[in-house]
Order: sequence, then C-alpha cells, then structure tokens
Amino acid sequence: MRGVLTFLSDSEIEQIHEASLRILKETGVKVLSEKVRKLLAEDGAEIDGDIVKIPKPMVEEAVRRAPREIILGARDPKCDLKIPAEEFPFMSASGLSPFVDDFETGERRYSTASDLKDFALVCDYLDTVDFFSPAVIPNDLPPPFQELHKAAIAMRNNRKHFQGGSITEKMAQWQIRLASAIVGGEAELRRRPIFSMVNCPVAPLMFEKGSAEAMVVLARAGIPIAPMTMVLGGTTAPATMAGILAMANAEELASLVIIEYAYPGAPMIYCAEAAPANMKTGAINYDAPEYPLLGAGCGQMARFYKVPDFVADISPADRLSKPISPGPRADTMADVESSILRMALSWMTRTDMTASFGGVDLAISAALDKLVLDAETYEHARAYLRRFEVNDDTLALDVIHKVGPGGHFLDTKHTLAHFKKEIWSRELSNTFILDPAAKGSFIEKAQAKVREILATHRAPLIEEAVDKEMSRIIKDAERDIGGEQE
Repeated sequence: MRGVLTFLSDSEIEQIHEASLRILKETGVKVLSEKVRKLLAEDGAEIDGDIVKIPKPMVEEAVRRAPREIILGARDPKCDLKIPAEEFPFMSASGLSPFVDDFETGERRYSTASDLKDFALVCDYLDTVDFFSPAVIPNDLPPPFQELHKAAIAMRNNRKHFQGGSITEKMAQWQIRLASAIVGGEAELRRRPIFSMVNCPVAPLMFEKGSAEAMVVLARAGIPIAPMTMVLGGTTAPATMAGILAMANAEELASLVIIEYAYPGAPMIYCAEAAPANMKTGAINYDAPEYPLLGAGCGQMARFYKVPDFVADISPADRLSKPISPGPRADTMADVESSILRMALSWMTRTDMTASFGGVDLAISAALDKLVLDAETYEHARAYLRRFEVNDDTLALDVIHKVGPGGHFLDTKHTLAHFKKEIWSRELSNTFILDPAAKGSFIEKAQAKVREILATHRAPLIEEAVDKEMSRIIKDAERDIGGEQE
C-alpha cells in the first residue's frame, strides 16, 4: 500500500498517447536548428521549412531505445542516485531565481555567485537534499558564462549530483569537459554522469536552436537530459486538462526522439511542469487544484513509457506571497501543517525527482532560511509517502481472532512489533533538522540553522590538480565563448 495520486484511467492514458502521436505527425514541432532537422530527416521525419513532422514508428523506436533506469552520479560516489526512485522522490532546491531574500537584512536583491555558493553549501549539508539544482543565478558574472560558472561553483561546494542547464552547443561541450576533468575522463563521465541538464522546449511545440543542439551534444556524451515542458493551459496550451496533457506529452515525446536519434540509449528524464494559467493575470497558477492533477497525469504518462520522471518540480508549498524578513511572521504550527499536507499531495504523483526547496514568490526569489524550513517540512511530509505491506503478518488475522470482540490490542506482541513503523508518532515539535531547543518561531529557528551551517560546514575539497584544471578549462571556455559573442 502507498498513498498515490492517480488521475488518468488506462484508457485515458492511451487516448493521451494517441493524441500526442497525431500532434507530432500532423501538426509537427518547430525546430530552429538546421543540424537537428537534418538529423531527424535522415531517420524518417518529414521536413517543411522549420516544421518537423514525426511519424509514429520514430516515436515508438525512441521509446524502445530509452533507458528504464538511470544513474545520476555525484562527485562523492556515496551520493549517487538511481532513478526510478524506490521510495521517496529525490529532492533539490528550487532553481534559477534571479533574486535572493537576505534573511539577515530582509532585503530582496539580485543574487550573486556568493549566494550560489551559500546555497550549494547548505544543500551539501542537508541530508534531505539529494541533488543540487542551482537555486539562484550568479548575476554578477557575465551572462554568456553563467552556466559554466554555476556548474563550477556547484561542483566545488557540493558533493552531490548537479543539475543545471545548457542553452548552446558550445556551452554543452565545455560543461562536459569540466565534469570530465573531475571524474577522470569522458568514459568515466558516461558511466557515472555527475551532472544532468534541464533543457526546455518552448511551448507550444518549439525547440530553440541552441537548446536543441545542446541536447544532441549532451545525449552523445551520455549526460541525462530532462526536457521540461512548461505548457500553460489557456495560453500556450488548450484550456482543457486533456489538451494540456496531450500537448505536454507531445513535447516530451519530441524531445525523446531528438535525444534517442542523436545517440541510441541516451538517458532521458520525462520532465513536466504543465500547469493552468491564472486567466486573470496570465501567470502560472501553482495554487490551482489542477496543478497536482496535471503532475499526476504526466507521471502516469512517464510510467506508461517506462522512463524515469521529474513531474512535480515546484510544490505549491513553496509559494509565499511576501519576501522573508527578520522577526515574527506567519509561520505558525498550523502554517507548517498546511505545508506538509500540500507537499505530500504534490509528491503523491510518484515523481522520481523534484526541485522545490527555498523558492519564494513563484521562484522569482530564493531564501536560505526557507530552504532549511522546506527541508524540515518535507521530513514530516514523508509520513504520507511511506509504503505499507499487505501480508499475513500485517493483516494480523490470528491476532484479531485471539483478541476477539470487545478486546484491545495495546498489550499484544504484534502491536509492540509494528507500531513504531506503521503509526507516525512524531510531532512538529520533534524536529529533524531544526534545533528543538532554539528560541523563536519556525523561521527564526531556520535562520539560526543557516548561520550554523555557513559558519561550520565545508564540502569535501577537490584535489588541487583537478581544481587547477577546472580553472584552466573555464578560462579557455571564456575565450572561446567570448570570441563567439563578439
């Protein structure tokens, strides 16, 4: 037994699948890279200008080639992950916020490379965080080089798997060289890729030149790719739930075709942030009841194709309506209990991976104290995601018969053997990460924990020779990419 959120029936899954195949064959996708269009044309796609129409056999072959399991390596092999996840989803920080809410001053400001380092260190410390997605953008670095520096900052200050982004062919090549220097070559990187990449199609049904070409380079190097569809019902997708799912699934299948025809057997993670639009503002409506249902539907489609998934990447529990500021704020026990329930509902989609900790205001900003508080909240939310066995022992028929009508089970050996595992007895005051003896509100305890982590924690050092090689690669990349920008 396990608490899961199921949205689609078996016949509805088939309908979504068939609708997506028709979209790819009859409507097609816009691919702005001539290289990628040529690659697909050689294997049977129909090309009409920059529109690529993909026949059903190509999709079926891509699904057949896709790996059913993926190893997400880490700088520290003890932190390697295997997806699909066996128990709980693997967690990370929310990604790529341009602002940070400074918990010491209450100021919202542009994030910097120093902030990214702090997020990397706190995520390295937190056992609840399984991999690291760069929570904030290093705005103090030139935009053409930010992706490479994000990877370097993450890998130097965090020993876990890194998940970033790659928006050009050349950037992907340099990211591969950087990671190869750490693990000892491209062959070892292919065996244990220590980073993966989120590359987004542009809804509706479009692939940008740089991102599509980067996907090809990454696929050929064995780097796992998570092509995050971000279709928005009512604006970049139909307003109906079925239409949103058909569009999202079509973009995922098109991504899979590009990846598998670039390199058969390349690892892909079905990645969806399908959501309804707020029809009053046009913004993504993460608080809508449809949002977790769409996540559940996308998760079911991923399992239909038997590929790992990343379909609940930003939980409604991340949404704060105001910046974090010092002192008292609305973080009562009732608030935290509500967040626990919303987290659990979101991740009952059975996603393998998710990135949500620390986000503020639709991930426009991020905050270290929110990161720690979210990690604490998730430890409690896991109670809703546990598995429970059904067997002769747990059915307890012999015990029920022995106790009989009118009796009680409190003094039975069966209760003693099972109650700690089956019945959740922790209270919110029994914290996992926060110091229960610390004074103040939940957020004030989280702020104290952040101060402690930043003052005392350091990630394992990279060998000096490898660190120097990383610096040389970054300088070479800056000359190469910088020359391209001129």
